[in-house]
Amino acid sequence: MPMTTTRTRFRIIAFVLAVLVAAPSGADSDTVFARVSLDDEERPRALQMSVVTYEPADGKELLSVDLVGAIHIGDPSYYAELNERFQEYDVVLYELVAPQDATISGGLEKRKGILSTTQVGMTKLLDLSFQLDEINYDQANFVHADLSPDELRQSMADRGESLYVYFWRIFFASLDEYAKDPLGLQDLQMLSTMVTSDQDDSLKTMIAYEMTNIGQVQDILGEDSDSAVIGARNQRAIDVLKREIDTGAKRIGIFYGVAHMPDLEERLLDQLGLQYASTEWVDAWRLGGETADDTE
Repeated sequence: MPMTTTRTRFRIIAFVLAVLVAAPSGADSDTVFARVSLDDEERPRALQMSVVTYEPADGKELLSVDLVGAIHIGDPSYYAELNERFQEYDVVLYELVAPQDATISGGLEKRKGILSTTQVGMTKLLDLSFQLDEINYDQANFVHADLSPDELRQSMADRGESLYVYFWRIFFASLDEYAKDPLGLQDLQMLSTMVTSDQDDSLKTMIAYEMTNIGQVQDILGEDSDSAVIGARNQRAIDVLKREIDTGAKRIGIFYGVAHMPDLEERLLDQLGLQYASTEWVDAWRLGGETADDTE
């Protein structure tokens, strides 16, 4: 079952890079939050993260909230563009499982453990940079909007969640994918696209496609709104958002892993009465091909 083994490996990599500290998710949303952009010759051009804007449905209040999708390793140019965008907001609510008074400077040195070690290794393998080393968290408008490690551990324990449980969910989700596509036609199609494109970023491209497989994460985490990794942390972000709106903020960015976005969108619509306004795209990983205008 070679295709399943390969897909399982890529799924584990994508999960570590994206979900536990960030990536794509599976809620019932028509909004796209991550994609692989193609050039005019249908070659993979870039893994892109979205910046999705929401505004009051009644149009009466001068308020806009952007969901700024994050991936924790990316091109330096990706983080440079985000740093510029962040200066335009009254406040930026950011994701980081850390104590409220934690210092973020020196990101690589302060992120110990198996997850951060894997991410650091992937930055070298894929020739990318680490988010905590590139984003300027010292900007005056940055506000922490996440759980502390103790709060997250307790929330996971309350729900029976653990890294061990996630691993086996990844494995069995991969078996389900194999049952749907036993000949590996999706993998062959993806490989064919990369081979014919004469690109050198085959590994990066395969991982990029896996990270945009929106349906996989719900199989791993369960219902987003009920999970600690997504739901509990998202509600903390919404609670901080409400507080900042009450203090007068009008232009707000929520800088969270892209896996959080479908559930965050649902909370913005249900709890704050906002509605979708527009989407912009930012290149997170360049994969070759030609550039394009990606504003919608």
